[in-house]
Amino acid sequence: MDVDRKRPADWPHWPDRGNGAGSSDRLEHRLFRDTERAAELVRAQETIRQIEKAAAEKAAEIERLEQAVAGIESLEPQPVARGFLVFVWTPKGYALREGEGESPAAGNRLNVDGVDHAVAKLGRSPLPGDARRCAYLQPV
Repeated sequence: MDVDRKRPADWPHWPDRGNGAGSSDRLEHRLFRDTERAAELVRAQETIRQIEKAAAEKAAEIERLEQAVAGIESLEPQPVARGFLVFVWTPKGYALREGEGESPAAGNRLNVDGVDHAVAKLGRSPLPGDARRCAYLQPV
């Protein structure tokens, strides 16, 4: 077999085959681009981890709040307040008395200890946790 030695080799790494400096630049560009993509992937994965951590913390907080709401809803309802309070002036100072039935309307007259009084205003009870209404009286 006779080999023709004048014919150039048909290998891809020979400079005359388009694999010279230009090809090297392209390879470096691809390598740089791939390195940048890898760095972006690392940053994206870290961001995803942070988002997942925050989501897990929020889910735990929601669970805690749901349990608190369930605990509040399971409490027995408070009985409806019966009667009303009367805040009245006496010669010994102001007094807080209890009244029975429906609370009077503003302007109504009440007799307390033999003295007539007019209801000046209605408001909430001054006692903590008391749901009754309070009639504030003025002597007539």
